[in-house]
Amino acid sequence: MRRRPVLRALFGTVGLGSLAGCNALVGSNATTPADATNAPAATQSGSSDSPNTADAPGSAASTLDPYRAAGAPLLDRPRGVHVRNLGSTERFLTTVVADGDREVFADSTTVPPGGTASFPDLLATAGRYDVLVETADGDRQQYEWAVREGLADLWVDLTPRVSFRRPVLCPGDCSFAVADGEQTVAYDVPADLDVAAALGRAPALALDNDAAESRRVTLHVWQTGTLHFASQFDVPADVRLLVPVFPANRRYDVVVRTPDGEAIYDWQPTVRNTLYASVSAAPAFRCGYANHDVQVRNETDRARRVVVRVLTGEETLFERAFELDPNEVETVPSAVDPAGPFRFTVETEGEVERYNWVRCAPNGPIVVAVSDDGVYVSVRPTSA
Repeated sequence: MRRRPVLRALFGTVGLGSLAGCNALVGSNATTPADATNAPAATQSGSSDSPNTADAPGSAASTLDPYRAAGAPLLDRPRGVHVRNLGSTERFLTTVVADGDREVFADSTTVPPGGTASFPDLLATAGRYDVLVETADGDRQQYEWAVREGLADLWVDLTPRVSFRRPVLCPGDCSFAVADGEQTVAYDVPADLDVAAALGRAPALALDNDAAESRRVTLHVWQTGTLHFASQFDVPADVRLLVPVFPANRRYDVVVRTPDGEAIYDWQPTVRNTLYASVSAAPAFRCGYANHDVQVRNETDRARRVVVRVLTGEETLFERAFELDPNEVETVPSAVDPAGPFRFTVETEGEVERYNWVRCAPNGPIVVAVSDDGVYVSVRPTSA
């Protein structure tokens, strides 16, 4: 298979299915001999942004140098790409990085549920690069990646759709903090905390600016009436600012202000490690991006018709009728967007049950169980 026609086709019209079985898109085999010194293969080694990716098979180690574009300024350290699978099923995908018509990197791999495929140390020079990620089910998204000092690796979330994120860790004194603004940090931040931890096991607030311009954001975190964190930030366009908050076993009142308004949220990190807030306009909190599976269980000895509706505010997130045999269980993967606290309506045999959850649900499948004693709705927690 010729490399350049493949690259043009992948960024153009063909789907991933046409590349099946082609070794040209796996690891270091994705480069021509002329590019071999510039285009690295996927590796499991870490970087300051990199998680441990031993659970994401399909990436071969490489000793090749990061790509250097002619005449472009060198970065303080090479930049890479990380792909998080936030869904409950494994995903096969192809990742391509290009400098104009020149293929810098390409790899196809399977990412397990909750896993991360990391491709660190791909680019040694600043500039604009094209990134394309295509999944086996046909979701193909392209992103123009402006690589520069001050912004680290590119992260791709599978939610299940493909979305690109530029996370920056900011414990209060990063380059995006307003120099003469209020500064309060009433806790210690681990010295080895990195972006991967702030997006996973460590409690953190994620401020997402999806606007086309920088946004001034004020963040206050209160704990039992005491100011725990305070800072102002100028959040660049297309950046996710990560603010770690410790300890995790507390309950916090989070206040986010932008020029367009204010939002307040009662946050429990033990339920949801990461609390997200959009700051591109009036601030708005959301519980996460990992969609919930919906599992409906008929725990009776007769057939049941069960209608399940899930809402947040006035928005309907999910609605479906299930025709279940006795003791049958049906699961719909990645069915409910965790956009906010949920309201449930469950109807069966003419009876309607309603549930109203005032806070974010834990990450994990939503279980609707119908028994002879009634209806029970719960979430089986997996990870926060």
